[in-house]
Amino acid sequence: MTQSVNLPSDYTTWVDNMTSPVTPATNPELWYQWYSIIKEDAPEVADQFIENTAAKMELTVDYFMEEFL
Repeated sequence: MTQSVNLPSDYTTWVDNMTSPVTPATNPELWYQWYSIIKEDAPEVADQFIENTAAKMELTVDYFMEEFL
């Protein structure tokens, strides 16, 4: 017997309810958890994650890395 679940209509994750981007300034605990996971499990996308975060914060990547990493 298999169960059928319609996730989009029956279930809303906490990510769907976020109103502001997750950055070290808005939610440091969550951002650093994500960064730790990405750095370990998907290092090939870590640079893009950092670049996207810096862009959300309207900072240069160099400044972002100096201040937050």
